[in-house]
Amino acid sequence: MRKLCTVELLSSRMIKQFEATRKAELELLVSSLKRAAEMREIVDLSAMVSGLIGDTNCLMVFGRKYADKDLDHEKGFKMMTMEALEFAGKFNLADYFPYVGFLDLQGRNRKMKSLSKTFDRFLEKIIDDHVNNKQEKKQTKDFVDTMMAIMEFQFDRRHVKAVLLLSVTHGS
Repeated sequence: MRKLCTVELLSSRMIKQFEATRKAELELLVSSLKRAAEMREIVDLSAMVSGLIGDTNCLMVFGRKYADKDLDHEKGFKMMTMEALEFAGKFNLADYFPYVGFLDLQGRNRKMKSLSKTFDRFLEKIIDDHVNNKQEKKQTKDFVDTMMAIMEFQFDRRHVKAVLLLSVTHGS
């Protein structure tokens, strides 16, 4: 799987293919900053750069940006991603005292199952959208398109979702 991702998804050809996308997103950020400067507005540069990275990752991985309303959850896609990343970095008592892990004293197992179900529904929706729009001719194939082509003879939807989830969470 690692070799496949390196050869198919992270090749120089694939990275170069998204050069225009990255440039367009950066131009949007710069023009937004220019407008804010002209109007003498205060901007949260960290949030803007984080948004740029998230939007660029979504374009490269999923083929389109996902607004908060696109995730079937009241918090939205970006908030759920941030929540998952924060959750992963929080202190876990069971890491230091494995014998208390089954007690789920911090509610981590319950929270992880909830996050997992939410992301699974979202990734299923993305894969279904790609399957349903397979005939659509795109200039640039995203990660999902590439993985769906490989999936036909290499692996199943679980593998696709795992790689997509890693692509989004490790790129943010």
